[in-house]
This record gives sequence, structure tokens and C-alpha cells, in this order.
Amino acid sequence: MDHNAAEIGRRPKAYMIEEEGIVKRVWDGKALVLTERKGQCGQCKARGCCEMLGGGKEMLSEALNPIGAKTEDIVKIGIPSGTVTKASLVVYMIPAVGIVGGASLGYYIGKLYGFDSDLPTLIGSLAGLGISMIFVRLLSNALGKRPSYQLEIIKIINPHNPQRKEGSANRTS
Repeated sequence: MDHNAAEIGRRPKAYMIEEEGIVKRVWDGKALVLTERKGQCGQCKARGCCEMLGGGKEMLSEALNPIGAKTEDIVKIGIPSGTVTKASLVVYMIPAVGIVGGASLGYYIGKLYGFDSDLPTLIGSLAGLGISMIFVRLLSNALGKRPSYQLEIIKIINPHNPQRKEGSANRTS
């Protein structure tokens, strides 16, 4: 069994979030997929921030392409179950711990040197937040390289080339 087959076999088979999109580019087992912002984005409380930061109605996402989708195929992409929960813990809990830990350290250092506790606590909490955000960024970069934390093309809905033969992974709906 080759390395890629073993890696695919370890991936979860259930997907928490699924969206449809069009493959715009394919390279080295990956694809760039254009999707519309809908589904989960419509329920997100922060959707306005995405739109303000340059995100319009469409979104380009890099996805693993284990089933061999081609350019202009309409595909379904998914995020493996549990990934969103784990990513949320990283994004929210680490900064919270950094703020509380930094504030506590600032408070105790302020008391140790006889300062009023407000300013050292504030400085400590900001320092803790900054350090934790750097840690989140490094951890995010490391986790983002793992297949279980990447989007994956899970189904070809409508192949661009009608002459293409249907396979077990290339079924049409």
C-alpha cells in the first residue's frame, strides 16, 4: 500500500460542513474551489466581518483532491467532523488562557514590587494576549498542514467533461 492510500485511509469519513463549488485549478493532489458564501456562513455571527474584509459572495478555498476532480467540475467539499471544534478550541481558548495568565502574572509582579495592581495587570494581560496570539498562529500553521484539518473534495457532482467515465469516486447525482 502506498503512502497516499494509507494517509487517505486514516482520514475521518464523516464531514461536519459540506458545500458545493466549482474547481478552478488543480495541482499536486490539491484543487482551488470557488464556492458561494451560504450555508454555514449564513448562520455565522461574524459574517459581516468577512464581507468587510474583502470577502464577497464568493470564496476561493484550497482543498485536498483525493478523487481526481478536474478543472470546472462541480464538486462537494467538506471539513472532517471534529475539525471545527478542535480549531475553535485553539482560536478561543488559548488567547483566553493567555489573557488570564498574563493578567495574573502582571498582578503578582506588580504586588511584588509594590506597584498599584491595575497597570501591571493590564500590561500583563496585553502581553499574555500577544504571546498567545503568536502561539495560535504557529499552531494554526502546523495544524493546517495535516490532512485532517484541510478541506477535502468528497464528491464530483457534475463532471465538466461529459465523456468522462464514472467511477466509484466520480458518481454524478
